Amino acid sequence: MLFGLEGSAKLTADELAERNRELQAKDAELKEKALRMDELDRRLKAQTAAMTNLRQKVADALVNFKAEDLTVTMKDGKVYVSLSEQLLFPSGSATVEPQGREALAQLAKVMTGNPDISMMVEGHTDNVPIKKGRFTDNWDLSTARATSIVRILQTAGMAPQRVTAAGRGEFHPVADNTTPEGRQRNRRTEIILIPELNELYDAIGTQKP
Repeated sequence: MLFGLEGSAKLTADELAERNRELQAKDAELKEKALRMDELDRRLKAQTAAMTNLRQKVADALVNFKAEDLTVTMKDGKVYVSLSEQLLFPSGSATVEPQGREALAQLAKVMTGNPDISMMVEGHTDNVPIKKGRFTDNWDLSTARATSIVRILQTAGMAPQRVTAAGRGEFHPVADNTTPEGRQRNRRTEIILIPELNELYDAIGTQKP
């Protein structure tokens, strides 16, 4: 009877030791996750500060252009440079005006000093159908405009690997297309400055998709 009790006690001690090892392993895992989250938070704050600084540099470089023609904002960790049609293009054309070329040259000058930032150039239109000319529809026009701007940015020193052109047509309006003022606001080009995310993926221990 005593032997049975000793065996039971010994088994319980072994179980407690195993449980203790499991708890220590879980504790170490939680500490590692906490350290990783702290590192991610640090890098997120650093990236936000860097993008805020970039937004200010871009705004300063473009300060001489009219506020109704050009805005610089920040959202979701990205910087958005919105340029009006009247600054960039004649109506129905994808040929950039001299003043628009100057604005793009100023932007490119800032961006050449930020090699970790990529650029997405999005062309936007109103919803008035194109009746004649070299473009089939608004989607065609918006894509051609984005491509024209990408070529100017490349000529101004931007590496082609860092720049993407996209046509959005009439499908992402920022104002009501039923009014002349709304349609004017919708005829725009947005240049989105996108930070490199490799460091953030490294911080959470995943690979970039």
